Amino acid sequence: MLSPKSEEFLQKVLSYVKFSFDHRAIKDELENHLIDRMQDYREQGYAEEEAEQMAVSAMGDAQEIGRELNREHNPIIGWLWRTSHFLVVLLVITNLYFVGLPIAISVGDTLMKINPAAGIPKSDIVYNLPVHQKVKLDDTVINFTNLVLEKNGDLNIFYRYYDTSLWGGGWNLGDIGVITDNLGNRYYNGSGSGDGGIVSTCRRTINHFAENADTLIISYDYFNRQYRVEIPLKKVKENEY
Repeated sequence: MLSPKSEEFLQKVLSYVKFSFDHRAIKDELENHLIDRMQDYREQGYAEEEAEQMAVSAMGDAQEIGRELNREHNPIIGWLWRTSHFLVVLLVITNLYFVGLPIAISVGDTLMKINPAAGIPKSDIVYNLPVHQKVKLDDTVINFTNLVLEKNGDLNIFYRYYDTSLWGGGWNLGDIGVITDNLGNRYYNGSGSGDGGIVSTCRRTINHFAENADTLIISYDYFNRQYRVEIPLKKVKENEY
């Protein structure tokens, strides 16, 4: 523990250093030098108080030291370093978000073995077809994951979407678009549901889907945003999924 006199010396040195963000590091370094010198003097037989006074005197003039340290810790260079450090950290966070979020979603699904059709009785299902087709609207990624056809003719389209912008200020998905099939049928009736969160999990159900259709087509063309997804319908045996 340094005496008030030593603390006064250190504070006087720091008063000449304009870049205050470096004060803590400078003070720690000067304290270490003082303590080392004090230890040397004590080993030579000097008392604690005398050793401290001699160590402070040996450090030199506080004003001269402070001005020299101020040149070394130039405020302009200091601010440039801190700004560049912040930008590097921000870049790392951004990359982790953009790259890590899709990976985390995929890994999470694999580990948890999520079955989107879990709420539909198995006896009611004609087929459950994994899809895994992605499209992007502005900063919003839409991932179609499963198609589940029920015996009553309802086709359930399961999908998820998330915003890839760091601040989550992207466009909000309201509807996935116009749903047709390769036979020329256009489907209007049905329902939809979804949850919130970073990744929204949704379900679009259309009624009276043609079981003999070979391709499901989802077309989106609103507000100068377009995509078209054609999903081949794998023919499987009843209840085989």
